Amino acid sequence: MAAKFSPMIADELKELMHAEPFQPVRIVMGNQQSFVVAHTDYLMLSPDRQSVVLYDEQGRFKIINTHQIRLVEPVNGPSSKTS
Repeated sequence: MAAKFSPMIADELKELMHAEPFQPVRIVMGNQQSFVVAHTDYLMLSPDRQSVVLYDEQGRFKIINTHQIRLVEPVNGPSSKTS
């Protein structure tokens, strides 16, 4: 099942990244896998808004196509883990 690129997800992610004060962000994929981003240093959105790079605390990273993202939302309460 091919998903269509939605700039809305990228726009929501960018808005959450720049929120003051920053709150951790949960990214939920179409397959229900989720990632929590605890700090803006661990998240990068490509200029064309079609991919996201997520870093964990050990410096490892995942590259995700934004069309695979089903939901982005702020996480209530602090989180120290990017999973």
